[in-house]
Amino acid sequence: MKSIIGSIAVAALFFGGASTAQAADDIVADADCCTFIDGPFTQSAGEIPKFVNPADADAVHNVTSTEKGPDGGPLFASDTIQTGKSAPVDGAQYLTDGTYPFLCTVHSFSMTGDLVVSGGTAVPRPKFGLSFPAQNLKKIRRTGKVRVKVKGVTASSGIKLTVSKGKKKLGSVSGLSVSSGKTKTVAVRLTKTGKKAVKRGKKVLFKVKGTVADGKSATAKRTLR
Repeated sequence: MKSIIGSIAVAALFFGGASTAQAADDIVADADCCTFIDGPFTQSAGEIPKFVNPADADAVHNVTSTEKGPDGGPLFASDTIQTGKSAPVDGAQYLTDGTYPFLCTVHSFSMTGDLVVSGGTAVPRPKFGLSFPAQNLKKIRRTGKVRVKVKGVTASSGIKLTVSKGKKKLGSVSGLSVSSGKTKTVAVRLTKTGKKAVKRGKKVLFKVKGTVADGKSATAKRTLR
C-alpha cells in the first residue's frame, strides 16, 4: 500500500510541476502614450496571452501582428480596447517557436514589441475539406437547397461556406463547426437570385468556397444533373 501511495505522490508531484509552468506574459501598454512596457513578451506554444491597457493610460490601443496569417488577416491580434480593459490576443495559440513582431495599429509609428514563443505545443490551425455529395438537380430546384460535405482535418469552428455558379453567388451559410476527423453535411439555402441562376439547363457546375479565421480556405466543385 505504501508503494502505491508513494507512486501516486511521485506522479502528482511530476504532473503538478508541469501544470505550474509559467503562463504567458501579459502584453501591457505603457501608461505614457504611446509605447508598450519593456519586452520582449514570452509565452509557450499553445497559449493565448492577454493584452492589458492600464487604467492610467490615456489612449485606446491594440496588439496586432505585423505578419499575415493563412486567412490573409493578422497572424494574431487583440481587439482595440479602452483604458482599464484587457483582451485576449487571439491567434497566438497557433504560433510555433520563434519571435513575432507586433504593433498597435492606432499608434504604429511608435508602439511596437516582440512576442517570443518557446516550448509547449501549438494548437493545430483550423483545417477542413469540402465536397458536394451526389444529389439531383431537380430536387435542388424544388427545395432551393444544395448540400455540401464539410470534413474536419482538425477541429474547426466559425466556418463560412459560399456556393456559386461561375461568378454568381447562389447562397451562403456561416458559423459552422466540425470536429477533427468528422464529416457533416450542410444544406446551403439558395437566394432568390441563386434559384433563378440554376433554374434552367440539364446540368449546373456548382462551386463552394469555405473560409475560417486563422486557417486556409478550402474549395470544391461538381457538375450536378
